[in-house]
Formats: sequence, C-alpha cells, structure tokens
Amino acid sequence: METPTQKAQAAADAAARRTLEQAARFAEMHSTAKPWLSKTMRRPGGKPVLVRVDWPGVLRVFDPATGECLARSQVGDLYQLEGKTTAGEPGPGKKD
Repeated sequence: METPTQKAQAAADAAARRTLEQAARFAEMHSTAKPWLSKTMRRPGGKPVLVRVDWPGVLRVFDPATGECLARSQVGDLYQLEGKTTAGEPGPGKKD
C-alpha cells in the first residue's frame, strides 16, 4: 500500500512527465529547418568547418567548401559520434 507521501510523489512525477512531453512537442512544432546554431569554427592549423546544431539536438560538422558532412552526433548527445557513416550527407550548402 502506498503512503500519502508516495502517492504525492507519484502524482508529481506524472505531472512532470506530462509537462516534459508537452514541451518536447512544442519545441518540435516550433523548430523549423532553421538550425539552432550555425557557426564557422576555425581550428589552429586546420581548415575551417561549419558547425550546426539542429532539432532534435543533433550536432553536425560540414566542410564549408563542399557541403560534405564530416561528422554527426547521436540524437540528444552532442559528444557521441553517430554509429553509422554520414559522409556525403547533403549539407547546408556553400557558405559565402
């Protein structure tokens, strides 16, 4: 049998879960093709690359000259490289 405290905690958890689901749907509806972040990163001794973060939390790195995708993160984990190769994925186009 649940105690009143456990029931209150379960109700609070359920409310938080519903709020999070609603917020995720809201974010998805308002996240268009426009990236959350799109900046050129210049590395010492290396070629510049275009860094983009798109919905649903995917970090992609492109060669700005060719538009080729050089690396892509797991969804929601910007530090984890995606398991499959994404080389040659269409990029955002050449940036002037």
